[in-house]
Amino acid sequence: MLTIAIVAHNEEPYVENAIRQAREAADASTRVVVVDSASTDGTAERARSLGCDVLPAPLGKGAAMVTMARATETPWLCFMDADIVENGRNIPLTLRTAIESAPESTAMVVADFDDPPPKPILSATISIYGPLVRALVPEADGRFGDRPLSGFRAVRPALLADDAPADFGIEAYLNLTAALGGRPVVLTHIGPFKQRFRYKADMGAEIGRAILDVAVRHGRLDPALRPEWDAWVGRILKVIRTYDGDLSQGAAYLERLHAAMEEPMPPRFA
Repeated sequence: MLTIAIVAHNEEPYVENAIRQAREAADASTRVVVVDSASTDGTAERARSLGCDVLPAPLGKGAAMVTMARATETPWLCFMDADIVENGRNIPLTLRTAIESAPESTAMVVADFDDPPPKPILSATISIYGPLVRALVPEADGRFGDRPLSGFRAVRPALLADDAPADFGIEAYLNLTAALGGRPVVLTHIGPFKQRFRYKADMGAEIGRAILDVAVRHGRLDPALRPEWDAWVGRILKVIRTYDGDLSQGAAYLERLHAAMEEPMPPRFA
């Protein structure tokens, strides 16, 4: 019924925590796999030393997830990020329980969670994902909780199609694809979750590109106007790149970010 896939790139110090949770959530028929996304450290070796299957995959989160989808025969794939700093609530078990009670037509189960203080500023979610989704794919707005780009989710493998982005745009792609297809999605809450938050400004570019690609593909945006939307995202990214994650500078940064977001979006159609 279920494959639990731990997506990892250079997560040697943390992958054991994720494997432990996955095994606690697994039954005799569940396969647990570490999807090694072109790691250059000892992630794969560490996973194998713990007796876990390792699937080599290309660099890029989306590419790793698609590789796993092509290699599984189970009707559900439960994806986990590998950077679990502390074992708290069992995340794959929570997802598995939600799957078992979900309607048969459900396409995806997404785990929402709370960040323990001090909470990071989710720049890409606030200033790129949210505004673009509201403007272009409002069916997806508000359906995926406070952490719509959560890496903890169970999906039907077919949802990871050939046009899926190879990078960190993958969660945005999955959200929009499910919403535009009218597929039911279940949101489940895992409570507070401590992760190794890394501020990656360029993730915003990948998320924005994924949303705009989907919008063009589904007739929500005139391809001729795509460069204007790329430029709008670019202006937001210029502000995002001025921030290094220092929360002492957070208030001033948020002021700059919201000011940039107030600039009108381009038209969708000529």
